[in-house]
Amino acid sequence: MRFATYGRKSVYSDKSDSVDNQQKMCRDFVNFKFSDCIDSFECYSDEGFTGANTNRPGLQRLLSDISNDLIDVLVVYQLDRISRDVRDFANIYAILEEKKVMFISIKENIDTTTPIGKAMMYVTMVFAQMERETIAARVTDNMIGLAKKGFWTGGNPPYGYRRERIEVNGKTHVIIVPVPEAAEYVEWIFDTFLQNNYSLNGMETAFKQQGKRTINGAFFSTSQLHKILTMPYCVTATPEVWDFYSSLGCQMADKRDSWDGKYGVMIYGRSTERNKKHQVQEKEKWIVAEGIHKPFISAEKWLMAQKQLKENIFERKKKYDIPLLKGVLRCGKCGRLMQVSRKKYASKVSSYYFCIKRARQGVDFCDMNMINCEILDNKVLDIFKQIKADPSIVLKYAGADKPKNNENILKDLEQRADALQKKIEQLTETLFDLKESSAAKYIIAKIEKEDLNLEALKREIELAKSDIRQNKNAVKTVEERAAEIVRLMSGLEGFSAAEKNQIIKEVVQKCTWDGKTLFLKL
Repeated sequence: MRFATYGRKSVYSDKSDSVDNQQKMCRDFVNFKFSDCIDSFECYSDEGFTGANTNRPGLQRLLSDISNDLIDVLVVYQLDRISRDVRDFANIYAILEEKKVMFISIKENIDTTTPIGKAMMYVTMVFAQMERETIAARVTDNMIGLAKKGFWTGGNPPYGYRRERIEVNGKTHVIIVPVPEAAEYVEWIFDTFLQNNYSLNGMETAFKQQGKRTINGAFFSTSQLHKILTMPYCVTATPEVWDFYSSLGCQMADKRDSWDGKYGVMIYGRSTERNKKHQVQEKEKWIVAEGIHKPFISAEKWLMAQKQLKENIFERKKKYDIPLLKGVLRCGKCGRLMQVSRKKYASKVSSYYFCIKRARQGVDFCDMNMINCEILDNKVLDIFKQIKADPSIVLKYAGADKPKNNENILKDLEQRADALQKKIEQLTETLFDLKESSAAKYIIAKIEKEDLNLEALKREIELAKSDIRQNKNAVKTVEERAAEIVRLMSGLEGFSAAEKNQIIKEVVQKCTWDGKTLFLKL
């Protein structure tokens, strides 16, 4: 039997429930219970991943191997190592049942071969999910409480500040404290923005032309400038600033009259982490309170900056068609998403893909040259036309070679296994006739040797069968993608430039240009 064990730990730890200890306990359990039938033992793990979802590399690799019939028994130390979400666990267990994989959880000692065992397993998962949600709610409530009191609730400090630990009523808390040089740097950005009536793009371009860089020596980007200019912590908490956030629909933790200008503003829930990236939440979820830290930007200056930012945001109709690979093409030298620029020659306007890293940081950081959009767009269209004429060509761009024909290999392995089985049977019959002979021990040794060879052949047969299944699945997937591309290509001429661009985004998984070669993965 082929065994697998899975371990997970949300935060790295050397305690008894660390991943290594989970794996050790599972291996000891298997060696004790199944010592006579272990053909293989694979370990899968995820360190530093939550059980709230299934976006974990180790778990996904495990599920892939289960789907490819490479595992007979899955052993875990505890049910919630697989998942703390009932729905996710039910979906995973459905896969185990479909593939007839035995499931064992050591701590709960649940027998899933009986109806009551399955019921107990799901009851345990319900309590695990409830525990996770209760802990999450308790942590959130605690963070909100700290934010309302003006404390810093975690993460890197904002521009112009550093963290400092203080003790209040016997408990240690964190506050933010201005750093004079950094605060002057932030105020200089505010003053420059207002005095020149810049837009974000205009300020980025001006700073680049003037050679002004960030503290770290890089060129400014619009996102960096926006983050600094909208930063709430540095502004004096006055009734006018209270009105600004209240008008946005934020949850105001204090009464308007309490904002007397002595302290800065504290916000909780302004951003959240999704898929390892921080994203700004809806303003209705922001909790805005008066902090206990010192501000260094006046309310008047800060509000003027917010007004200027708002006035410089406007919608405009696109003057030129969107190039086919916009938002898809990446620089093959630095990996950055390539942008589009346009140049006018007499009455003709030409579009070019260019590397934003080179544009912002210079040729020392990336030496990718511009390339005419039509050249690369036509290259991709030519590839799609080839696929339309011969769908099998999609294999070349799907990151897969033509599937190997393992049928003959499997047939040869099975024939060798049959021959070896017959040989063992003949040796067994010979041993029965000569059991009293001195040759018996040599026959037994021969049988044991051939039996090991047979087990090795059986393992090769299982692997060959798995390869055949994987090849069939790969061919099916590639055929589906080829059919989709052919379907889209059939009516591509009837779509607008924006619609064609959207189709490319859906079909193309990866597209890079290194200055000489266009790499495409579908």
